[in-house]
Amino acid sequence: MIEFFNHLADQVWLVPMLPLFAVIFNGLRGLLGRASGDAAEPLTARLSSLAALGGLVLLLAIDGLALAHGEPGHRVLAVWFASGNWQVTFSYLLDGLSLTLATLTALIGWLVMRFSANYVHREAGFHRFFIVLSFFLSGIQLVLLAGNGLLAFVGWEMCGVASFLLIGYAWQRPVATANALFAFVTNRAGDAGFLLALGFAAAWQGSFEWPVLAAGAHLGLDSAHLVALGFVLAALAKSAQLPFTPWITRALEGPTPSSAIFYGAVLVHAGVYLLLRLDPLLRQLPDVMGGLAVLGVLTALYAWLCGLVQSDVKSALIFATVFQVALMFVEIGLGWTTLATVHLCLHAAWRAWQFLLAPS
Repeated sequence: MIEFFNHLADQVWLVPMLPLFAVIFNGLRGLLGRASGDAAEPLTARLSSLAALGGLVLLLAIDGLALAHGEPGHRVLAVWFASGNWQVTFSYLLDGLSLTLATLTALIGWLVMRFSANYVHREAGFHRFFIVLSFFLSGIQLVLLAGNGLLAFVGWEMCGVASFLLIGYAWQRPVATANALFAFVTNRAGDAGFLLALGFAAAWQGSFEWPVLAAGAHLGLDSAHLVALGFVLAALAKSAQLPFTPWITRALEGPTPSSAIFYGAVLVHAGVYLLLRLDPLLRQLPDVMGGLAVLGVLTALYAWLCGLVQSDVKSALIFATVFQVALMFVEIGLGWTTLATVHLCLHAAWRAWQFLLAPS
């Protein structure tokens, strides 16, 4: 049984790869002219849904075995590239945090796929929508399950590209493309912080692996601050906290299912997940944690005031989302990481349901 458990855990790479297979297959159908008209829609939707469901089933199996035999932990599957004693790996970190959030994300992703089959039926961009949505699901699962920061950054950028493409889904409309560009450019500031933190970690810690980064190994106080602040900047931008909040309201330009999975349930929590992953490092820096709490309070106040004057349901929901995510930043800043994790899971499930029920 233990052998089977170890083998199953090593197949976790299929969770982000299955949606990517759907992207490739549906993309090839489009290039070959076989993804046009109403008759081609069911196959595209089924392939995307089955890929999402396959990842969910695999994660549930790993979850069950983890409950019985303990968490698989940090697993290195292969070496990506190496130079001397320095190497980057294809590794996955399967602990309580990543397995919980990845399973919830797989469930929400599968439900959104099923919902979208009817929602975007007969729209000109039907196949494009499912291709991009599958691409996003692959990227976010890579962020959640990656065992090192560099692999997580690949997923982080995949989510950014997918977000840009779905905000600009109605590319014929100048407002849609302008909003997509605004959101994309704003998030690049956070990506710069992520890259700087990875660069500092490579120089000072000699590794990108999350256990090494989170422990703050080989870091002095000043260098630990620089690494942490880079990741904090990435988290603030991706989770639409001040001063980056304005981009998220423009992101509502995309179809409602993408709003649900991107900004209501999943992507908006990516910054919170990043900070939870780095909690041991942040606990060594009380001033950084204090700053997170202050920024969370200010963002919550801003979102509450903006929410009071909204005249449509999606805008009201997005400011409610920003408010709740801001509270998670406050919880992390106060060291209440278990509460922040539970809060994240409950909020993601509730907000996805609310967005999918929102009128068109």
